[in-house]
Amino acid sequence: MAITIACIQPQVYSNRKECYSEIKSLISQVLNNSQECDIFCLPERWVPLSKDISRSIQQERGEDYKFIKSIAKDFGINIISGAIWEKRNHKMRITSYLFSEDGEELGRQDKIHLYAYEKEFFEPSTELNIFKTKAFTFSILICFDMAFFETPRLAVENGAEILFSPTQIREEGMENWEIYLKARALENRVPLAACNTLGSFFNRTFIGKSKIITFKSGFISPSKLKIYEAPGNESGYVVKTIDLEFPKKLREIRLEEKIDKNEIKVQIIDI
Repeated sequence: MAITIACIQPQVYSNRKECYSEIKSLISQVLNNSQECDIFCLPERWVPLSKDISRSIQQERGEDYKFIKSIAKDFGINIISGAIWEKRNHKMRITSYLFSEDGEELGRQDKIHLYAYEKEFFEPSTELNIFKTKAFTFSILICFDMAFFETPRLAVENGAEILFSPTQIREEGMENWEIYLKARALENRVPLAACNTLGSFFNRTFIGKSKIITFKSGFISPSKLKIYEAPGNESGYVVKTIDLEFPKKLREIRLEEKIDKNEIKVQIIDI
């Protein structure tokens, strides 16, 4: 089984309509250059951010939601919305929606691990969703969710064949981010697609370099990664068709080898 993935990396402009136009343009380019694409993914942040955080939070299924829903239907694509800040039943959530090619909402994943200032405004999720389609099964891990081993591991233990990660990693954090992505792919033997933000705001620069990571066929021990990357410091995308069967074999071996942490005795030796 092979699937074609597109990580879209749009420039974040100060004007929301420009951001919308940029996304439409990049999707059009992908569709013009690729015969078909099974799923698109946006970065965590793709619209401007106000210094007054409350002004950047929309009502549940607000303007940004409706925009992504419309392009899913208009272009006939399956798409992951990146992350949308929304107010839901008096609670603030960072959430990623999944839309079908008919513009139907298929589900959503709220951010589990909140980063830094996000803890002041948002409520973390305690649920990890596994999205099972006829073709493949996947999870959505929003940015910081990829920095902890338990969320990717829970996803693969429950059938995820690929992990999608809408992210917002600034330039200073790129080295750590790349290590996290490689580590999560290797320790779980799972392909992943990580779409990063591009733009500058609040004296922070985001340089993109979105990635699709999979495995070189035939290499079992050691397993070897194949990494495909979008441009740095410019809008663009990375599109790749990846095989899910070989990583599945690698994953079966890896999960069979794991030891339950509760079976390992920890002793503190005072010396």
